[in-house]
Amino acid sequence: MKNDTTGDATDDSTVAMVPGSGDPTRALATVVDAAELAVVVLGIDGSVLHANPLGARLFQISAGAPGVRSDAIAVVLDQVPKQLTGGPEGGTWMGEVSLGSTLERPSIHAVTVHAHHDAAHTAGGYLAILADDVTDERERVARLVHQLEHDPTTGLLNRTAAIARIGDALDGEPDGTTAVLLIDVDRLADVNDALGHDTGDRLLASTARRLSTAVRPDDLVARIGGDEFVVFCRGLDDPPAAMELADRIRRSLTGRLTIQQLELDVSVSIGVAIAGEADGSDEPGDARHTTEPGTLQQTSQRHDGDSRGRRLALELISRADTAVHAAKHGGRGRTAQFSERLGSQARVRTELSSALSRALRDAQLEVEYQPIFSAVSEMAEAAEALLRWNHPTRGRVEAGEFIPIAEETGIIVPIGDWVLQQACATTRRWIDSGVVGARFSVHVNVSRLQLAGPAFVNRVVDLLREHRLRPRQIVLEVREASLVDDDSDEVVRSVRALRRVGVRVAIDNFGTGSHALSLMTDIGADVLKLDGTLALPNGASETDTRVVRALVLLAHALNMEVVAERVTGLEQLRRLRAAGCDLVQGHLVGSPAAPDDLVVQMEL
Repeated sequence: MKNDTTGDATDDSTVAMVPGSGDPTRALATVVDAAELAVVVLGIDGSVLHANPLGARLFQISAGAPGVRSDAIAVVLDQVPKQLTGGPEGGTWMGEVSLGSTLERPSIHAVTVHAHHDAAHTAGGYLAILADDVTDERERVARLVHQLEHDPTTGLLNRTAAIARIGDALDGEPDGTTAVLLIDVDRLADVNDALGHDTGDRLLASTARRLSTAVRPDDLVARIGGDEFVVFCRGLDDPPAAMELADRIRRSLTGRLTIQQLELDVSVSIGVAIAGEADGSDEPGDARHTTEPGTLQQTSQRHDGDSRGRRLALELISRADTAVHAAKHGGRGRTAQFSERLGSQARVRTELSSALSRALRDAQLEVEYQPIFSAVSEMAEAAEALLRWNHPTRGRVEAGEFIPIAEETGIIVPIGDWVLQQACATTRRWIDSGVVGARFSVHVNVSRLQLAGPAFVNRVVDLLREHRLRPRQIVLEVREASLVDDDSDEVVRSVRALRRVGVRVAIDNFGTGSHALSLMTDIGADVLKLDGTLALPNGASETDTRVVRALVLLAHALNMEVVAERVTGLEQLRRLRAAGCDLVQGHLVGSPAAPDDLVVQMEL
């Protein structure tokens, strides 16, 4: 309810005679009765002196008892300050009053109450009530506010409204353990691409309904992004309770779902951030007294233009987002809790991601080559191109640090194309100088994003033509995981197209997944590169040896060569030879080196 009171601004002289009327009171009553406002005039004792038709209907004044004050009038007068109705000064009050408890149809009225008392505060005073029905206007405003605050696809709060409400809650008093859960619908983009956005929207709406039933009654649920939902929880017993809730939500949202007669396997990844915790091992308590570096602190202190609660809400969502990325990196369909370690890794990823965009432009990248030798003749038959990054301040950055970031951001596509160009140019130079023979090949790692590109196969063919190379002189290495992901159809099509034009394809890290045999028989390849864990390292059992021997026999039956990676010892090399491996790669036989230095290694 809003209200305003002002001093008395009228006296008896404000009632003017209507021209042509002999009775000013009757003339005034005629005007009041014709007004589009509900008007009721009360005597100083509270009795009804006059009511126009709208006033009689609104305030339920009976024609049989015109002087009796109704309950609806009492509702209005209860809102008016007592000094206005009972004091000697009189005055005016304005506000909005809900009359839903007294009428069949709930309504909101903008009400003005004017109190006038004569100088002696006798029965000559009166109280005028003017009410204008603003219900429709307020309903229109409410609908507009609802549209502004809610996501049309799911009916949940949107990001802006969610952050505002979470911020308000965090500005209040702490209430047990407080957490933000960020829920990411796995592979929603694939559903949109393959089945259309209508199906994707139906999946989101279904997820919203199931999520709303999985949380506690007082938890806030919102959709804050394309495939992201947030749950804000207060009053949890302890941090483990937040993880238990997250796991319960994950299980309730995981499974097979039928949408428009289509069956979808749905899973979600969830990140959890807890207010007042720097990492997963902090003791719970009043977050306002937490002073560990990196912790989030709750406070009721507000600042100009913003609140600490809103900033904390944004930080909690950011931390939950970091945790959900860790969950997805672990294989999707998982739950992860934010920790300072994850936060540090996220900061490094952000820094490296920004620096990667400059690395290619500023010539910070280079390609080294590691030789691949025949296990029998011990002659160099190939080399693998390995990307290196010489960061201006960090020095040499390991590929394991920046390649995943490059793939996440998509910058792996231009970087991968540059590596392929370098490999083709180097191969041509080696051939022209007589360092290698015509059967020598260079292996180049290609990412799933490159292979999924519609122009990739043509790009490879163009580079081979530009550098006058035969297709078999370039071997494209594809990680096993890239061939078995749910979105691997485009990758597999590219692999088959490359093989049709004569480019050889190697399955890298073979044996790390559960689809190894189907890759060999269904998708096909020219080379298998055994993962280091399969390459009979020290401590390998006789059973391990028999498994490798069986894989080699199967590969040979399918006309595939077998390369053993990470060969580091002579005994390991002996076992691999005995198992029938064709080629070996590792520090025992040759380390990565610049192109000219590699020539020296291969000539030894």
